[in-house]
Amino acid sequence: MAKDQIDPVRALSENVAQPFESARAMPPEVYTSQAFLNEELEHIFRKDWYCIGRADALAKPGDYATCDLAGQPIAVLRDKDGALRAVSNVCLHRMSTLLHGRGNTRAIVCPYHAWTYNLDGSLRGAPAMTLNQGFCKEDYTLPAIRCEEWLGWVFVTLN
Repeated sequence: MAKDQIDPVRALSENVAQPFESARAMPPEVYTSQAFLNEELEHIFRKDWYCIGRADALAKPGDYATCDLAGQPIAVLRDKDGALRAVSNVCLHRMSTLLHGRGNTRAIVCPYHAWTYNLDGSLRGAPAMTLNQGFCKEDYTLPAIRCEEWLGWVFVTLN
């Protein structure tokens, strides 16, 4: 069978089924195969909890950290009431990334058209949209991502 036709999941399963005395390194395909990456994304990173850091690094209202989990941009932030929240880090208008890295902000402002979101993800303002009679800003809130603090660590999950 050609190298590009090796099933990396099966190869790994066969490898780990061996007794310790017969153990070998993981098959190279688990590091290089797009098929294996797709399986990891689907069965691990889109379902399990992912640690983004310490809660004390997000101590003040407006403190935030961003990450990318299984291709989904996420912003984790401390809202004005002191609660930790995770939201999609993508503007609902033109899909621009909203926040980068870590920092502190009073509001989430899209760099593209300045749509502005509150720290809870609700839309505060959308320039020029007041001219659109059918536009209702209450209909636009950044999608929430599950977020929990455990023993001082902050975790998110897409599940």
